Amino acid sequence: MKSVKKLFLAFFIFCICSPSFGQEFLDVTKESKLKFPEAFYYQKGYRVQWWYCTGHLHDDRGREFGYELTFFVVGVQKKVYTSRFGVNNIYISHFAVSDISSNKFHFSEKVDAGAYGFAGAKDNQLKVWIGATVLEGGAEKMHLKAMDGQKSIDLQLIPSKPIVLHGGNGYSRKSEESPLLASFYFSFTNVKTEGKLTIGEEAFNVEGKSWFDREISSKGLGEKLAGWDWFSVQLDDDREIMLYIMRNKDGSIDRSSSGTFMYQDGKYRHLSRDDFSVTVLDNYKSGKTGARYPSSWEATIPSENIKIKIIPLIKDQEVLAYNSTGNYYWEGTCKVEGTAKGRAYVEMTGY
Repeated sequence: MKSVKKLFLAFFIFCICSPSFGQEFLDVTKESKLKFPEAFYYQKGYRVQWWYCTGHLHDDRGREFGYELTFFVVGVQKKVYTSRFGVNNIYISHFAVSDISSNKFHFSEKVDAGAYGFAGAKDNQLKVWIGATVLEGGAEKMHLKAMDGQKSIDLQLIPSKPIVLHGGNGYSRKSEESPLLASFYFSFTNVKTEGKLTIGEEAFNVEGKSWFDREISSKGLGEKLAGWDWFSVQLDDDREIMLYIMRNKDGSIDRSSSGTFMYQDGKYRHLSRDDFSVTVLDNYKSGKTGARYPSSWEATIPSENIKIKIIPLIKDQEVLAYNSTGNYYWEGTCKVEGTAKGRAYVEMTGY
């Protein structure tokens, strides 16, 4: 089993890190248009795509949790096999729960080639799964399930606002180096959520708010890029903010970094790199990997009178995904203070 996981891992790292690999896969371009509801489904022909849910939940006593569940489908090749053991895709899930009151972060990962239907993604409906870890439904309602030996979630997600198309009508450029270093990117940024969460022997009936992302791409990071910082901010007044900061290896910020500001009525506007700023206020060093991460930020959007601080609710929410995507990163729930209050999720890679 370990040798199979290492093979999957080698494929994944090669796919993600090599911008030129897999010319047989389709490019994401400005001219391409997303079609709905089909864009929710698995899209044939692209190298890597993912469905991503994060959320801020609480039980009836106010105990607070954060959760993350991501499904990756990585295209290896397009060869047609007669055997059920032929590998075209690798299916990966990352599942994390942040238990705020206990100051504990729980993470697990799964990886599978999809033989005999144990993992897969439908191209005619929204359904992606790895074993009992499943996302299914549609634009009106989604069902999310994940479990391992330590924790589980079983949640119903109902979007409260329309779809948000990031970048230029869903085309999200990720590097100055090439317009092909891009993804299709859209979200539901305000999703009513309720269901059950368990940690160990404890079960909680929870409700709250989630954020759903969908991205599709065929290119890896550009040669100049080191990683990214991503912020999904959900304010208590039903406005939301997405900021995507692409960091270069020389310490500068790529000019393609951008964001989106969502209003209460469902309308939204694109934010260019000049429309916002994010300043690191503090750092911490991981005891697991030695990585030095930012640990609080100040974000400003002058045109919207936004000046907020984003502070992790648990400092150590570092993900060690060595058996699936072969990397480590920080992904965690945060509180928001300042001109507006709320909650946020932050993802940091490349540290």
